This record gives sequence, structure tokens and C-alpha cells, in this order.
Amino acid sequence: MHHWVKTIFCFVSASLLSLQASAAGEGGRAELGDYFTPATAQPASPDAEGFIRRWTLLEPVAKNFSSNSMLTDSYLAEAMSEEYFKDQFTCIPADGTRVKVGKSMLQWHTLDSRKYFVNLLRFAEGYGKEYFQQMYWAVTIIDCEEDLVDVRLAGGVNSGAVWYLNGEQVLSLSDDRDLVVDDCMSRRLTLRKGRNILRGAVFNGQGMATFCLRFVDRNGRPVTGYTISSVLPKKKK
Repeated sequence: MHHWVKTIFCFVSASLLSLQASAAGEGGRAELGDYFTPATAQPASPDAEGFIRRWTLLEPVAKNFSSNSMLTDSYLAEAMSEEYFKDQFTCIPADGTRVKVGKSMLQWHTLDSRKYFVNLLRFAEGYGKEYFQQMYWAVTIIDCEEDLVDVRLAGGVNSGAVWYLNGEQVLSLSDDRDLVVDDCMSRRLTLRKGRNILRGAVFNGQGMATFCLRFVDRNGRPVTGYTISSVLPKKKK
């Protein structure tokens, strides 16, 4: 093959590979966009069925467990007693902020789920992170104009999770679960007037990693009389 022919061949091949890589990258971002949109400064509302779709999610934290069957009550209690990052039970993270977990710097992302459930596997995959054998932290802000009494936090998860309202553990979903709406419910709670912080962690060994949460009233009907906000970085002038 002549030298100039080989040069053209190599150039065309390199260009095709570059286009393929670009397309793959765009496909990955588009896949994230199939499940999430960036949150806005405008407060959100629960959807018509009461599901909370706005969350600030931390890039996944690696956990060494090989099977979801290990997600027992005792395992979750021990896992949640560890300190992974500073102020993990009190911080209200802003979109884009980073925390140090072990030797890694992980970033918080504030997103609105396009579906009633939050797909953590697609979240991790969309940011190029490992998604099996991981722990996912999630935080959201519930703002109420008045006290909402006798409500319950109802949740479903694939595969295990622990949830806290205003610093108090209110719901634990142990064992290897499939995502089922209202699979478990908390005791009766009060969403107090003003700001309430809902946070938790979801654990997944293998398979899908999803969760859904909503508040229901004493009759099991969705509670929607509140707004959901987040901390977004201030725009530079």
C-alpha cells in the first residue's frame, strides 16, 4: 500500500473511532436524561400520586457485600453507624458540592426524576460510576405551610434502605426487596410547619437499584400539601 493511501486510511479510521466514542458518550448522557432532569430554583411539588421526585443524590459509595440477602436489619444498622463523610446526618448538600469519602471525592447532584421512582443504577451509570455493591445517599427538603399530622412515610426499594426525617430514623427496608409501592410504612409522623429534612441511604449489591417514597395520610391517601426544594449554587454575577 502506498504511503499516502495508508495515511488517508489511518486518518479516516481515527475519525470514525472518534465519532463512535462521541456517540457513545452522548448516548450515556441521553440515558441519564431519560430518567432525570436538572432541578430548578423553583420549588417542586409531589406528583399526583404523592411521590417525591426531587432529590440531591451523592455519587455512590462502595460497600463490600456480594449479595442483597446480606441486607438484614443488623447489617443496615451497623452500616448506618459508620461515618462516611463529615456531617452526614446534618448537612443539607448543595448541587455540585463535593465530600471526601475515604480516599475519594464524591459529588452531590440535584435532580428531578422523570418517573415516580428514582433509578439509582442509571444515576450512577450516567456519571460513569460503579453501580453494584454500592451505597447511595439521598437528601431532600420538605417545606410545609402548616403542620401535617398523622402522616406516614411509605416506601419501596430495590434492594435495602434506611430513611430519616429531621434526624430521626423512621423507616428501614431490609432484606432483598423488589420495588413495590408502599412496601413498608413508618409509624405516624408530623411534618412540621416550615422546613423538614428527609434523608437516607439505599444499598444495592446486584441488580436494579431504585426507590420510591411518598407521605400518606391516616387513610392511606397521598399527601401532597407541601413543596420540595433543594440547595442550588448561586449564579455568578
